[in-house]
Amino acid sequence: MSEPINVSAPKSAVRAVAVNCSLRFASDMAQSLRPQALEHQRLFRDMSLEELAEAVGVTPRAVRHWEAGTRAVGDRAFGRLLKVLQCGAQDLTGRDPGTESLADLRRDAGMSCEEAASVLRHKRGARGLNFSAEKVRDLERGRRVRGWTWGSAETLGRVARMLAQVYRVPDRVVMDAWRRSRPEEPLPLLPVRRARQPSGESLAAWSSLNDRQRTYLACIFQQDQEVEEEQRHARYVGAEQRPAAEWRRMTLALSASSDAVGYTRIQERLREAGVHDPGAGSSVAALERRGLIVVYRDRVYVDGLGDLPRTRVEMSRHGRVVARAALGVSREVGPPAPLLSLWLWKIVVRVAHAGTQGVDGSLAGRGPHYLAVGQSPDGRTPSRGFIVLRLPDGVTHGPYRWFLTDSGRRHIADFLDTYRGLYPSLDTQGVGEISG
Repeated sequence: MSEPINVSAPKSAVRAVAVNCSLRFASDMAQSLRPQALEHQRLFRDMSLEELAEAVGVTPRAVRHWEAGTRAVGDRAFGRLLKVLQCGAQDLTGRDPGTESLADLRRDAGMSCEEAASVLRHKRGARGLNFSAEKVRDLERGRRVRGWTWGSAETLGRVARMLAQVYRVPDRVVMDAWRRSRPEEPLPLLPVRRARQPSGESLAAWSSLNDRQRTYLACIFQQDQEVEEEQRHARYVGAEQRPAAEWRRMTLALSASSDAVGYTRIQERLREAGVHDPGAGSSVAALERRGLIVVYRDRVYVDGLGDLPRTRVEMSRHGRVVARAALGVSREVGPPAPLLSLWLWKIVVRVAHAGTQGVDGSLAGRGPHYLAVGQSPDGRTPSRGFIVLRLPDGVTHGPYRWFLTDSGRRHIADFLDTYRGLYPSLDTQGVGEISG
């Protein structure tokens, strides 16, 4: 039942009650399904109503109510629906990726406020926060959370990090949802992640190799990293993507004279490292036995030579860890959450500079997958929701263009000074005024 509004109460109290009512209404609407959306997803997966009910753990009657729109889906059931139907929340509700609130993240995880609070209480770092369902609810609705030191951005950063772990989403997703749910407050300050030190096990694995085996592992690792960088660049410019299972398998050697087929890229590295007979014999076999690489042997057709035996190698995860530890190579990391890479920040700045004119709708590359409302970079994780493709203000037809969203403007306002220090070569003059 809605809270009654006392007409004799001060206007501020009336406004507070009205805001609470609107938040509760928005929360209820977020749980509602689009007409026929659930039935469409169920039939698309060739599931009967009874099969879906059993998989979700509810009665067939409940599913009938959901599909008829006569009953809202509970928080726990909603998360189970997403898992069983293997779809996104937008497929059932019409909510666009990149617009999630903190409450949306919890529901997508299939948790009630009580369950979320229970899990949070057992997280490392939760001491003194005294999580409860009421506090989770207040956090989601933009209300003051009693008992928390809200003046401390560090404390809120701990909360945001724990929410990301519990809801199984990246830190940046929680930070964006936090800003949408609590737009008038300072952002949390996420704890700095400590750099991982090489493990003794990894260093011991390297020590167990002889000099030639170490050279092979190092050269294969270096080629693996080069190919990975090539794929990353191709993704940024919007080129066609190849499956990792394909490009990570690198040709080591062809069984033919080097005068006829030359040297592979790995063999060239080996020769530069002093291995002048870079074959695929005992050293490769030793690395494979230790689980540092995976070896594939097949045949490939070469013009003028016919089918030739080919040896391909792929770094295992363990092999990469050992190589990084021994060579002192840290994993490449981007800017700290929730900041953007230089590539994505350039796009946001470009759209901001365009102002009310917007940017041409044919924005190249995969940038929109990471930044635009309604998009997702991997089909699971929401976009940042910082830009949107729409008609210009006051225009009813014609080409769509890219504009900043409220989330995009808030992000610029929150972090412009930080970005200027992080990417000083990028011209951001006037961006602050445009986003304000």
